Amino acid sequence: MKKHILIFITLLFSVSFTYSQILIKEYREEIENLETEKQINEYWNTLHKIDQEVLLSTYNLRKADSISISNMIKTTLIFDIHGTKGYNPNGFSGFLPILNLSHNQIGQSQIAYWPIIEECKEIGGAIDSFGGKYPAYQLESVSLTFYNYSLINQEKEYPNLLSKLREIVIDDVVEELLKSFEYQNELRKLAEVEILNEWYLQPLKNMKEEGKFSLVKMSDGNLYLKRHERVQKLELIKTNSESKIYRIENEPFGWAYVYTSDGSLSLIDDKQKELIKYTLVK
Repeated sequence: MKKHILIFITLLFSVSFTYSQILIKEYREEIENLETEKQINEYWNTLHKIDQEVLLSTYNLRKADSISISNMIKTTLIFDIHGTKGYNPNGFSGFLPILNLSHNQIGQSQIAYWPIIEECKEIGGAIDSFGGKYPAYQLESVSLTFYNYSLINQEKEYPNLLSKLREIVIDDVVEELLKSFEYQNELRKLAEVEILNEWYLQPLKNMKEEGKFSLVKMSDGNLYLKRHERVQKLELIKTNSESKIYRIENEPFGWAYVYTSDGSLSLIDDKQKELIKYTLVK
């Protein structure tokens, strides 16, 4: 018990003072030094504790990203180094990979981490039922993070969306997670130049959330969607007489935004079907 508390304090100290960087070498050595199944299981439990007691109460976005991605990297390293030794698919270790995904707010990180979700699905356990039958909860997390769009009652779309995620090649999960953290830090260096328009947050057609999101021009000259103080770069893919079509950088589903000259904004899927038309803030 004392060792478990010591591990938690050590990891918490690391989280508190190194949130500006990701210490992969140290994480690897830390995990390689776990010798017994009991030690590995305690480490899993400690990461779960950090997710629940530290990450969820952290409101500094940079620090939250560091905690979240560090946990994702450590989870990946445990599987890489120890496999399923000390892993309880129905215990804290079974829940943690799912929480890693849903508590992360960076789309690029979620895509990088998807192979771990697939690995957990192969093992089975909590992932089969957590938040509804797999892959409902996991796909909902990705869709909300990228597009602020809910997939509730759209089970028929799951196979297609899963296949799109599986088509994305991730050679090194840890390296891609690190890149996502570094890129997010680069985005934070940009300054907002101009707000083009704002719309109400609306994950479902008949549901508006509190808050707004906006189309903004940043200091690098590019357009971004801004939501909850985060920005996602937009790529222009088509120009029509009255509208422009943009996709979010690295988005996984082939969906796009149609932005018209009168300020309206719609989200369309890969078959050009309108998923939702947002309400303009006037």
